[in-house]
This record gives sequence, structure tokens and C-alpha cells, in this order.
Amino acid sequence: MRLHQHKRPQAPKRQRGITLITTAVMLILVMILGVSAVSLSRSEFRLAGNMQFRNAALNDAEAAVISAERWLTTGTNYLNAGFTTYDSAGTPHLFPANAMAALTPPDNDPLTMTWGNDNSLAVGNSRYFIEQLASNKKLIPTSLNVGGRAAAGCNQVNIYRIVTRGESARGTTRFVQSVYSVLNC
Repeated sequence: MRLHQHKRPQAPKRQRGITLITTAVMLILVMILGVSAVSLSRSEFRLAGNMQFRNAALNDAEAAVISAERWLTTGTNYLNAGFTTYDSAGTPHLFPANAMAALTPPDNDPLTMTWGNDNSLAVGNSRYFIEQLASNKKLIPTSLNVGGRAAAGCNQVNIYRIVTRGESARGTTRFVQSVYSVLNC
């Protein structure tokens, strides 16, 4: 009986290490994908945060519009002397018709002017000013409410422009402009 000896397969004389190189390349690619995913996630998180601050600034600006509209419709505030003659000491946030145009630029443009106590009123995190655009304008007869009051035979209004600037905690700024009319009789 003859015993067969099994020979082991011999390893190639020169191993090139292709498996090691392939594994290293794949590991590097997976690592790059992971770093990219983390970076993208951080960017999306910052973007969502910025959107929240932007919305907060817009909400503050819209709240200031409501505050200004309420002020105009309270009592006879719409007849305030600040709408006749600009008074930077007494009512710096009220401007007569064409007074904004008479200011030295860039103080007459709400987007570029410096907002402060000398030209606007602070309400929470926002500021506003009111400019009278026209007074005693005749309306077409209607049964609708104007400025929160029924016309009831009155057909004259004063028209105002309300400009507000809301600012968030991180400095995001939003502007809202409203044209508002109040019955003047």
C-alpha cells in the first residue's frame, strides 16, 4: 500500500498585498463618507437654526405692525401733532407727509437707515415708525369697516405707512411695511 502524500499548495513567491491595499482604500472611502455625512448634518442643523431666528425676527416685526395699528386706532392718536410737524424730541417715531423724503439720505430709507430712539419706537425686539401718507382722503361709499370702525356716513380717511424692523437674538433682521387707513371724522 502506498501512502499518498498530499502536497500543500505553495504560496506565490511574491505576495503583492493587494488585499491589504484594497481594504485600506475601502476604509478610507468609508471614512470620507462618514466625515461628509457629519459635515452635512451640522450644516443642516445650522440652517434650521438660522430659519428659526429668521422666523422669530419676522414675528417680532409683524407684532410691531399690530402694535402700531392698535395705537393709531386708539382714541384720537391718529390726529397726534407728530403727524403735523416732525418732532424728534417728543414723537420721533411719527412723521408727517413727505417728512421722510426731506431727511438727509440714507436716513430716509428704512432698509439702510440707523434705527434708534431718534427715529423709531421700540416694542420688544422690534422698532417701528409711522409716516402719514395722506389726510382727509375721500372713500368710495361702502359698508365695510375701515381701521376697526364702521364708516357710518363718514367717508374720509387718513392713510399711514407703518414700517417695522424685527431683530432676532443672533442679529437676523426682517422688515415689514403696512399701509393703514383710519377714519377721520
